[in-house]
Parts: sequence; structure tokens; C-alpha cells
Amino acid sequence: MDLTRGHIVYSSAGHDKGLLFYVLDTDGAFLLLADGKHRKTARPKRKKAMHVVHAGTFQHPVTARVCAGEPVADSEIRKALAAFRGELESRRV
Repeated sequence: MDLTRGHIVYSSAGHDKGLLFYVLDTDGAFLLLADGKHRKTARPKRKKAMHVVHAGTFQHPVTARVCAGEPVADSEIRKALAAFRGELESRRV
């Protein structure tokens, strides 16, 4: 699967393994990732696409804004990822 702007991914390698991130943009074979807490939108994490796993789809206003390339606040990203985690937990139960 081609990961593009707006996808939510899990880091599968590195010190941030297991954390959720939004894909803010792509840079060749690299993705620019932010979670709003450890990695802010001003300085996104540059990570190879092979070191992340697609976490799923999520309909949220922040996702639409990230897909459109509009600026998004770190607090909005944190809230959207928390809502995504909550949705995953509700599916498991």
C-alpha cells in the first residue's frame, strides 16, 4: 500500500516503535510523521516507509485537513490520534 498524506501509521522500528503517527507528507522513500507530542508538526520525524505499518482508516476532520495540506495544530493531531486509539479499543472489545 502506498502511504500518502493523511494516513495513520504505527512505527515498526526504532526507538519510537509502536507509536501512532500521522503522515504529513512524503519525501521520496521517506515519510514525514508527526504525533503532536513527541514529534511536532514543525519538526516531523523523517522515517523510511518500510519502517511503518498502516494502522487503518479514520474519518476525522483533522485527517481531511492533513490530506488537503492545510496547517494543523499539534493539539488537534493529539486529539485525533487519541480518538483513533479509542476507536481501535472499542473494536477489540
